[in-house]
Amino acid sequence: MIDFDTYTKLENEWYNQKQPLVETGKYKEAISITENYLEKLSGDYEQEWSGKLGKQLLTSLINISHKIKDYDYALQKCVELSKIDFNKILGHDGGWAEFYLGATYYELGDLDKAKEYLLIAKKKSGGRCMELLGTNKYSLFLKSVEPSKEQIKMQKAFDKLSKLFKDEEMTEDIDLFIKNMVKSGFFSEEEMLVGLRNFVEYNYEDYFSKLKSKQLPSILSLYNEIYSNKKEPVNFRKLDAAFNQLTQNGFVAKHAIGNTDDEGFEECKDEAIERMDKGEDMVGCCFYTLQALFDMFENESNQLLLSYGNFHDTPDAVEVGNCICTQLKEAGFEVIWNKDVNTKIAVCIEWDNKYLESE
Repeated sequence: MIDFDTYTKLENEWYNQKQPLVETGKYKEAISITENYLEKLSGDYEQEWSGKLGKQLLTSLINISHKIKDYDYALQKCVELSKIDFNKILGHDGGWAEFYLGATYYELGDLDKAKEYLLIAKKKSGGRCMELLGTNKYSLFLKSVEPSKEQIKMQKAFDKLSKLFKDEEMTEDIDLFIKNMVKSGFFSEEEMLVGLRNFVEYNYEDYFSKLKSKQLPSILSLYNEIYSNKKEPVNFRKLDAAFNQLTQNGFVAKHAIGNTDDEGFEECKDEAIERMDKGEDMVGCCFYTLQALFDMFENESNQLLLSYGNFHDTPDAVEVGNCICTQLKEAGFEVIWNKDVNTKIAVCIEWDNKYLESE
C-alpha cells in the first residue's frame, strides 16, 4: 500500500528514467526499468494510489511492447491491467483494459476476440479510447465488423422473441416464419398474429399458451418495422399487372394462395367453376403458393416458382405454360422454363411487395 506522496515520488523517478530510453529507442531497457517498479507493487492494485501507479506502468509496458511488436508480452500485461478495478481507484472505467486487449488480439490475429473487447471499450469510453496506441486502425477495424443499426434492431427483435418462448430451436423457427410473413407484404399485423397462432398451434402445440402474451403485438410491430419493404413495390406491381392481364385472358391468376400446390389448384378450380358458370371461357391457372414465396426468401434466391395448369384438353398444359411465359416476358421479367409440364415456371424477381392498409 502506498500513499499519495509515495505515489508521486515513484511516478517521477520511473518516468524520468524510462522516458529518455523510449525516446532514444532503447525499448528493452525501458521495459526492464518499468518492470522493476511494477515489482515493487507486488500486484497490489486494490488501493487508490497503488492502482493508479499500476495502471501507468502497465499501459506503458503495453505501449512499448506494441512498438517492438512483442504482442505475446503485451497480452500478459493486458491481462494484468484487466485485474484493476478502475471504478474503485478512479471513479470510472474508460474501457482502457478492453481497448488494449482488443488491440493486442487484433495484432495476434484473433479478430473475434479483438471485436469483442474493442466493442466493450468503445461502449465504455464513448469511443474516446479508440486511438490510445496512436493509430486509428483499430477504430477502422471495428467500423468494418461492428453490427449496423439494422442488425442491432434484428437482434433486439429476436431476443424479445427468445425471452417469450425460451426454446432456441423453436424461437429460430418462429423468427423465420414472422420474417417471411413481413417480407411477403401481404399481411397486416393483425393477420400476422393470426398466422403466428396457427403456425405455433400446428407445430408447437405445447407452447400455444405463450401466444396469449401481451408482448406479441409489440414484437410483431418491431419485426414489421425492421423487415418490411421500404421502397415502392415496382416489381410486384409489374407482376400483379401481368397476373391481371392473364385473368382477362381466361386464366385464374393468384398471388400467394395455400401452402401446397394441391391447396392452390383447389382454390383456382373453385374460382374457375364460378367464372364458367357466369359464361366465361376459362383457359388455365397460374399461381404461386405462400410456401414458394417463403422458400425464395430462405434460399436467398430471386426465382419465384409458379405453378400452372390447363382446364381443358385444348389448350394443353404446355400451351398454357407458353402463354404465361409470354405474358411475363412482355411485362419485362426474365423467365426460366424448359417447356416440361412437370417443371414449374421460374420468374426472376427482386421481391418488393409491402402491405398497404388501403389494400
